[in-house]
Amino acid sequence: MNLGEAVRMWDPEPGWLNTASYGIPPEPAVEALQGALGE
Repeated sequence: MNLGEAVRMWDPEPGWLNTASYGIPPEPAVEALQGALGE
């Protein structure tokens, strides 16, 4: 994976940051969670 591909895995919109957490998750993690919740 190159840097351009890795950068596309994060979508920081609407632009908030919860500093108490580890930050925003990459898209594959969000998709996996949504899939698991839908089962």
